Amino acid sequence: MVNLGQPNIDLTRFLNQSPVHEIDGQRVDAMSLINSVSMISMKLDSSNVEHVKYLTTEGLSKKQRLDFIKKIQDNLGADLFELSTCNRVLYVGFGVDCDKLESSVLATTSLDSAPFDRFTGIDVWRHLVKVCSGLDSFMIGELQVMSQFRGSVAWHRKHGLTSDINGSFFDHVISANRVIRKEFGFNKTTESMLNLATTALEEAVSKNPDSISVVLGFGEMGRKAVEVLLDLGQTDITVISRSPKESASRNPEIAAKVTIITFDEWKALEHQPSLIISTIRNTVATYNSSNPIPTTAPAKIMDFSWPPSIDSTGVDTNQDLMGMVHWIKIAHKLGVEWDYSSTIEKSELMITDIQQRFMSALTDRTQAKFRSFMYQTLESLSKQWVEYEHAIESEAQLEAFSREIATWLCNQDGPFATDELGNMVLSTDRPINPTLLKRVASDVTETIIRINEKSTLSEATL
Repeated sequence: MVNLGQPNIDLTRFLNQSPVHEIDGQRVDAMSLINSVSMISMKLDSSNVEHVKYLTTEGLSKKQRLDFIKKIQDNLGADLFELSTCNRVLYVGFGVDCDKLESSVLATTSLDSAPFDRFTGIDVWRHLVKVCSGLDSFMIGELQVMSQFRGSVAWHRKHGLTSDINGSFFDHVISANRVIRKEFGFNKTTESMLNLATTALEEAVSKNPDSISVVLGFGEMGRKAVEVLLDLGQTDITVISRSPKESASRNPEIAAKVTIITFDEWKALEHQPSLIISTIRNTVATYNSSNPIPTTAPAKIMDFSWPPSIDSTGVDTNQDLMGMVHWIKIAHKLGVEWDYSSTIEKSELMITDIQQRFMSALTDRTQAKFRSFMYQTLESLSKQWVEYEHAIESEAQLEAFSREIATWLCNQDGPFATDELGNMVLSTDRPINPTLLKRVASDVTETIIRINEKSTLSEATL
């Protein structure tokens, strides 16, 4: 008969298994989750403005947004996450590829095609970290986009668009974002869009100190625009609001310093403002050829809304419209002054470092689980050994010896023969009864062979 030799044991495959998390009582393979993620994204620029208008949920009511995303999800047949800000829109799908995700979005929006950027796996994580940290466009995007992101994650979970398991992917984005924000000092709530607006308003007022100003909308951006005008010494400020009383009640101190009227009242008002600032949210332009701005006086018109609230057809020829394309161009110029490329280069290195630590943490978790399993297994065996008749004089040694054996097993970085394991046990210098020692060697070898035959540690549990 041919001698096939001692069977080999290889426990290293347990170290290479994907880490498993437990979320709401369900076991989740972390790497499989990451690898199943796909994303299509579009950052606003002058070439894709028309596409973004159909893809963004900015300006929609909560119900409209929910209906829109549910329609995409029904088409997709998988968990879906959507995020729209003033200068980007992105969709994340789970368990589907980018082709399926894009086709589902396009089918719902009636677009034939769109110039999406595509990401899969860990690259989705990297891009979301950049977006949420304000790094992909922090000259024009809001630094408070992280709060928008967190709110959107919670909203998707609440409405069953993203499960808790898939939603856990975004927790790692939030964690990395904290590191980035701390490193770059992105710890203020002011938006870079507001910085652009402030600079533009300061320039406009300096050229015309006696400006008559109109601010459309009295939400967060509208209030900040009014505050800037007041700080610049402007006194003739009219705010146009859908609900003047409600707006005034939310901001009584600021409201006391301005005139607040409705949109219809503005139409009837004989008013010739030299500066018009729009911050209103809408799905299509409020002012266009069929509903023009209710003044033909020369004026500088700044539209900070997205989608745009003022179309070029809605302004007079002697009025200067500064819309989103204008702010993009201004932001690009500011990017040079702010050493944008250096900041991005540094951020790429930092994100890579965070990614490596993140992946190492997953690996470390797997190794820790394996080590814990081996020590618990050998400890259980030691409790059996102390019951043997020859264990009386060796009882104090057995638990410590079980840890020693477990350590040896955990330190093996490749296959080993069963006789190697047996020799390791039998060659100990510990004062253990020889008969008992043979039993220990037999039990350990038998147990490790059984473990080696299993696919996962959970199958090998004693």
